[in-house]
Amino acid sequence: MKSGLQFDEARHAYTLDGVAVPGVTTALKVCSAADYAGVDPEVMARAAARGTAVHRMIELDATGRLDETSVDDQLLPYLEKWRQFVTQSRFVPILAEHRVASRRYGYGGTLDLFGFLNDKLALIDAKSVVRVMPTTGPQTAAYELALREWDPHILPPHSKVARYALQLPRDARWQLVPFTSPRDTRTFLAALEIHNFITRK
Repeated sequence: MKSGLQFDEARHAYTLDGVAVPGVTTALKVCSAADYAGVDPEVMARAAARGTAVHRMIELDATGRLDETSVDDQLLPYLEKWRQFVTQSRFVPILAEHRVASRRYGYGGTLDLFGFLNDKLALIDAKSVVRVMPTTGPQTAAYELALREWDPHILPPHSKVARYALQLPRDARWQLVPFTSPRDTRTFLAALEIHNFITRK
């Protein structure tokens, strides 16, 4: 049964089979908090809003539904970098902004991109930032873990998949940052356990 996953966009909250569960980025806040310590909240809010807009734009473009005339001028550089990446890497998207969940571990998430890169399966998290944070490795591992459970017909248990961050800085070339550490999954699950412990208190 897959219909048990619900997402409240206004609250950025997931419900799985009627029970509130943390999202991937929420669970990882216990790890990422130090990376953003001292950053002006207004700066973070603007960056988050831009990131949301870039993700939506990429989703629409990847699925052939983007009306380019509706794209804000501030987002055009990111659209250009995204399209350069697709052309130069020959990335073929299968999923974009795809909801996944794990009943085994009790969490939900929305992966950015999944598809073929150089004829091999790849899970990609798009970042409109100048620096990719260390928690992106565990973040992509969490999406992979949930995708295997939620959509085994798309990513069977033993199929190999490469994980990346797609860095789309405004004024520089796109970059793919690979994540290969087997510790990424353990790190996410540890963060999830700590998050659950704190919220239960």
